[in-house]
Amino acid sequence: MSAKSLQRTLVASLLLLSGLSPAVAQLHAEPSVALAKKETDNIDLAAAKALFDTHSACFVDARSEYSYYNSHIKGAWTLSESRFEEQFHEFREKKPVTTLIVVYCIGPSCPKARHVAEKLKKNGYSNVKVFSGGLVEWSRAGFPMEG
Repeated sequence: MSAKSLQRTLVASLLLLSGLSPAVAQLHAEPSVALAKKETDNIDLAAAKALFDTHSACFVDARSEYSYYNSHIKGAWTLSESRFEEQFHEFREKKPVTTLIVVYCIGPSCPKARHVAEKLKKNGYSNVKVFSGGLVEWSRAGFPMEG
């Protein structure tokens, strides 16, 4: 196991175990937030949760609006791949191009998150990450959802 992989595993374990205390969760989230900001494109579950817990990123659901309204990561925006152009104007008004954005879909086999991330980059957003584990991994971990 590489040092980076071991570090991610340890941070993920600490995040999951620290759910007992928000203060402890915040303390252990800091290394994952720093790691997520360094990574070039993809982030894992631990990094996504750390960004969520520290309110360091805007989460964007790339699935259809129907799927979004049924369930999504708490606080996420909908920018569906099929209706991106229609939905993007409101998003652009509310979120500056400097915003750290985490785009997700249903899971690793779904290409929609990557497509929406590319569209965001073409529209001036440079700090865009893809959480490829998506809603399946997030919900299995028992993390906050709504819809």
